[in-house]
This record gives sequence, structure tokens and C-alpha cells, in this order.
Amino acid sequence: MARASIAMDVIEEDPRKHGRLTDEDDSHPLIKYYKATTLIPDKPPPLHRLLDRQPAAWASVQITSGILSFGLGVVFAVVFGIDQFLLTLFRVPLLTGIMFLVAGFLSNLLYKHPGLLQVCFCSNILCLVVASVGAVLLCVDLATPQPDKLHFQVEIVVLCVTLLDMVVSAILIIFMHAEKRNVEKNRE
Repeated sequence: MARASIAMDVIEEDPRKHGRLTDEDDSHPLIKYYKATTLIPDKPPPLHRLLDRQPAAWASVQITSGILSFGLGVVFAVVFGIDQFLLTLFRVPLLTGIMFLVAGFLSNLLYKHPGLLQVCFCSNILCLVVASVGAVLLCVDLATPQPDKLHFQVEIVVLCVTLLDMVVSAILIIFMHAEKRNVEKNRE
């Protein structure tokens, strides 16, 4: 719902001026118009520039890929032995999946709670670092000879999901960093 607090001037129009009424006929009221004298710009909401870039959409992609990563991690933990691959030894998809779920939920809360900007920024940086380490471990696993083709294909899917998570986190970090700079510049 919109609201405005604008000063108004009253402009009265005399119908006698247009020749419609005579001086004897005073039964008709004068016409009054209201016109704004000055326009006052609305104060932009907190994190206006960031919210124009739709971080909730990016966060939803982050949540979705986090769920997918977590699910693939559960599949790896159940199907393959823990000592066979670095991926299952360090539980990379499980860890990145949980972290991206949390970071995505926090980024979705920015609209209602702008004070979470610093927390979201740090959580996305942490997700990017962990996903980078996970991508390196996945590449090392892919460089070693694979016992079966299914493992290789699933590991490629996990790598693609991890890279998607990294790209989304990097985009959100760039957006949040620009907003933090804008907020600091406006304070000065």
C-alpha cells in the first residue's frame, strides 16, 4: 500500500469566468482542484540496489543445487566405500550441500532482514572456499583411474553441481560486496 505526505495547494476555478453562470446565480459551488506543490522523492528501502538484482532468485538456485549436492553425497556415501575416493572420504557433497542450503536460506531472508547482509556475505565466501576445495578433490579423483563408468559419470555430475554452486556464490558475493560499498559510501 502506497502512502504520501505531500503539501497541496488549492486551486479554485470560478465558473463565471467561462461565461456559464451570471452574477445573480450563486447557487453553484466553485470548483476546487488539488495540486501538489512539490514532489518529495521516496526514501529507498534498505539494500535497494541489491534487492533490484534479485538475490532471492539466486538464493533459490543455491538452495536447489545444495539439495542436489546433498542427495548426491548421500548416494556416494551409501554406494561407494569410504576409503575408495577422496570425495567420499571427506564427504565433500554432503558438506557443500548443507552449506549451500544454509547460505541460500540466509540470502532469501535479506529482503525481510537487511541486517543479515554481513552474515550472508561471510557464509557465501565460506561456501565458495569449501566448494573450491571440493572441486580440487573431485578433479584429483577424476584424474585417478576409475573402477567403473558409473562412478565416473556420477562424479562428473557432482563436479558440475559444485561448479554451479561456486558460480552462484561468486555472483552473490559480488552483489553483496557492491551493496556493502554503496552503504559505506552513503554513510560518509
